[in-house]
Amino acid sequence: MKKLLIAYDGSQCADEMLEDLACAGLPAELDVNVVTVAEVWLPPDPELSEPAFPDTISKAVRKARARAVEEVAASRAVAEQACSRLKKSFPNWNPRAKVFADSPAWGIVKEAAACQADLVVLGSHGRTGLERLFLGSVAQKVAAEACCSVRIARPGKRATRNRLRIMIAVDGSHDSEAAIQAVALRHWPATAEFWVVTVADPKLQTAVAWPSVFADQWVQASDKGAGEWIGRMLEHSAQKLRDAGLKVRTDIFDGDPKEILLAQARSWKADCIFLGARGLHHGSRLFLGSLASAVAARAHCPVEIVRPK
Repeated sequence: MKKLLIAYDGSQCADEMLEDLACAGLPAELDVNVVTVAEVWLPPDPELSEPAFPDTISKAVRKARARAVEEVAASRAVAEQACSRLKKSFPNWNPRAKVFADSPAWGIVKEAAACQADLVVLGSHGRTGLERLFLGSVAQKVAAEACCSVRIARPGKRATRNRLRIMIAVDGSHDSEAAIQAVALRHWPATAEFWVVTVADPKLQTAVAWPSVFADQWVQASDKGAGEWIGRMLEHSAQKLRDAGLKVRTDIFDGDPKEILLAQARSWKADCIFLGARGLHHGSRLFLGSLASAVAARAHCPVEIVRPK
């Protein structure tokens, strides 16, 4: 990972998102953009361009633009405040404040594409939605539309580097393999615990019937049921983390993945859930898978949705 985009709006949730970065296993050196979006319409300065009409610009127009300029200036102060905090926590990072007027979600998505970010980090709610259980509209939009991986931090009990539990959900898809790879490449404390989980619902159990999808890679002639090749796939994913020196356990569950993953993460008191943006049934389609969407919306802890580069 080389480029990180942090979406910051000065809310309590955004402040807790900054604290969560210490538990994300991020590199000591990163190219970091801190983006704050002023949700206003800011047209060009009429004093610096030829008027479109000969009429004198109205006082109302001037007043509206002046207010928009003030909002952008206030947003810059918010972004620079976040940069100052990051420099104290991550001395080798060089965060830059970037501010512009736009719809917050679209502004973040466009900036992530423009700067070729590897990961976008933001809070689950903005300044007006902290009390709600489900994702705020901005986090939901960014998770669905961003061209890169997205980490969504939630308010609540903060994780610590001395006690860090990471759950990774896998199903053998390309994106879930990318989630395993993302975890393996991070920098974790020696005490961190990792749990690789597969939920064997009917869709996964019948995936072996797809030619050249699972059969060639995981199934052996002696297999008597889906559990054997699913376990083989699960252990293959876990071994990549063990090869990186991480402490790993594995489990296979039966049921609805959306419900099982959330319940197990809460029971284990996971500090973060990693999973692929799309599962086996999404192919090369770009939109967010239903499992990733449900987990991001309802998890009690931060969720990192991984998209392959």
